Formats: sequence, C-alpha cells, structure tokens
Amino acid sequence: MSAAAAIVSSAPEPAGTSLEDDGIDLTGLDRNGLRAVDWLLSPARRFPALPSAVADVMAVANTREANFREVDRVVRTDPVLAARVLSVANSPLYRPPAPITSLRMALMRLGWSILREVLLQAVAEAHLFRGGPRREVNAVRLHSIAIAHVHRHVAQVLGFDTEHAFVCGLLHDLGRPALLTALAASDAPPLDPTQRDLVIRALHPMIGARTSRAWQLPDVVARVCLDHHRSDDGGAALSQGGVSSVALCEALVASEGYASEPVCSAEQAATLLARVQLPPHELESLRSTALVLCREAS
Repeated sequence: MSAAAAIVSSAPEPAGTSLEDDGIDLTGLDRNGLRAVDWLLSPARRFPALPSAVADVMAVANTREANFREVDRVVRTDPVLAARVLSVANSPLYRPPAPITSLRMALMRLGWSILREVLLQAVAEAHLFRGGPRREVNAVRLHSIAIAHVHRHVAQVLGFDTEHAFVCGLLHDLGRPALLTALAASDAPPLDPTQRDLVIRALHPMIGARTSRAWQLPDVVARVCLDHHRSDDGGAALSQGGVSSVALCEALVASEGYASEPVCSAEQAATLLARVQLPPHELESLRSTALVLCREAS
C-alpha cells in the first residue's frame, strides 16, 4: 500500500478543535456527502507512519547541509526513488549541461540546495502521489510539482522563507491524494462525482495539515497545507500582504489553467496580486516565469 493510500483520514481531533476551528466549509454537501465527512473523520481512523525509507529521505532532505554518505544510504535503499532522483535531476526544470548519471554527480553539479528539491520531488512522485484514481492523482502530482517550483521562485523574488518554499509548494495539497485514495476504497461511502469533489475541497487543507504533523514534517508545511486557500489578513503561513504565498502562486498561473480547485477568477487573481505591491513590469515578469515553470513541470 502506498503512503497516500494508507492516510485514509485523521487521528482523533485534539481537544478544543472542530471543523469550524479549521475553517471547514460544508456548503453544498448533501446527506451522502456529510456521511462521507463523518466516515473520513472517524476517531477509528489513524494516521499511518511513513514508510521508514521515505521518512529517512524526508528527514535528510530537510537538513540544511549535505552529508553525502547519508544521502547515498537512504536513496540506495529504495530503487524506485533512486531512479526518480536521476529522472528529476535530468528534467528541463534543472537543465543540466550534460546528463547526470549518479547521485554523486547530481550533488556536485547541482549543489545541495537544488539536490534537496530533487530528493523531495522524487520521493513525492515515487511514494506520496500514488494510489487512488490515476488520472486525478496524477493531476494533483503535476500541479504540486509546478507550484513547488513557482513557489520557490516567488519566495526568492519577494524575499520570504526560501528554505522551506519548495517543500511547502510541493506538499500544500497533500490532503488531496489522501482523500482521493480513501474515497476510492471498497468500504468508502458511495458518492457521486460532484459530492466527492466537494468533500475533497472541504477537507483537504485540514487532512493535509494533520498528515504533515503526524509525519513530523516542518511545522510550516502543516500551516501551509491549512492556509493555502486563504486570501484574508488572518496571518496565513508564509503570508505576503496577508495572503497565503501559495494562493499568490495560484493567482499567478490561474489564467493558463494551472491552478487547483477552486480556481480564482481573473478579478480575484488581480485583487490578490495587487496586495503584493509590485510594479506592473515586475509582476508581469513574475507571472511569465511562473508560467514557464508550470509548462516545464507538466
């Protein structure tokens, strides 16, 4: 079973939390949809532990300095991951001047900061965006990879947390593949496509945040999972002008179809981006680069 397939739902809620506390909007759900929410949030459902090999790679990739022996050790234990690392390192997103054929070569040519991103993307592709309805999970995978690269670039331009920008962009929708997989299980409550999409839209921020905390990822990842659709001044994680930085990335690329549901309108995107207070030519440059990154990631 894949890591995503095992998520299913959450552990019992900590005292003092509720759907309202987590900003869950159940508007539009019918009786079957509400029954599915109850099923997904049942106290009987527990977070799984990450597979040990995946946990080791995530831990190494979230360190600031490279230890090549440790990197080599954790990658070699997972042949699927090792193959994905080289595939990602040779992709158009990183543009190596010559083919990279080994992990050591990747470290020497790309440097640790880039190899960290390669490792994170490879582990997500190999283990997290698996299971469930293939077409939908693959769409989440492509979107998440694109937003990871856009988010890193936006962080560099706007001057916020570049250390965690890539992993936050990559995992901001962590709850979506988990819920897609859970709702495809044989014992899941039956839902029509519209109700399924509404359930996923409502719960994926909370499920992503709870999963991130259960996996002991950096706290900022959990906060971005929970906040990434926020467009208010409520102190969203990695906030820029009071708007979640991932929401800014979604607004940058929404016009070309690269944003996830719910997609903001052109007017909403313009309002969000205006709060960044960049000169028009700088904002257009940022948008152009973001779209190039999305095309290269797809």
